[in-house]
Amino acid sequence: MKNKIRIIFLILFSIYSLYFFIGSTLAPIFAHFEYYDLSSKLTSLYIYSCHQQPDRSFWLLGYPVALCCRCYGVYLSSAITSIFAIYNKIKTNKFIIILLFLISFIDIFINYKARYNTGNIIRFIAGVNLGALITLGIDKLFNIKRSSYEN
Repeated sequence: MKNKIRIIFLILFSIYSLYFFIGSTLAPIFAHFEYYDLSSKLTSLYIYSCHQQPDRSFWLLGYPVALCCRCYGVYLSSAITSIFAIYNKIKTNKFIIILLFLISFIDIFINYKARYNTGNIIRFIAGVNLGALITLGIDKLFNIKRSSYEN
């Protein structure tokens, strides 16, 4: 039963992440083909989940993607990692988790505390790491063993 709940949750999390990733990718495509109303509606869907600064976003067909690079990476990685987690294809150890966290933390620290622009590619990579960490954390929550006194 616990595994079914885990799988359902991961499927819903993957769909949620794909909604953000695909929708934000379609916004500049619709703008390119002059469906500006549809593009602006898609972009406005994500206004409360991302700051959407054009200089911190990838550009597609001459228009910014509706999410910044870091959020774009988070949602892409969350979708992919949750699909792998559903099929139990993720094998991690503490070293990998610490490495992913450090890469993300260093990027965020450099951007916010040192006020240095690391660039969109580095932000995207940090977002990919954060998305993987979020999904791994969710998966770990479902795999926590109950202590022996609860039996």
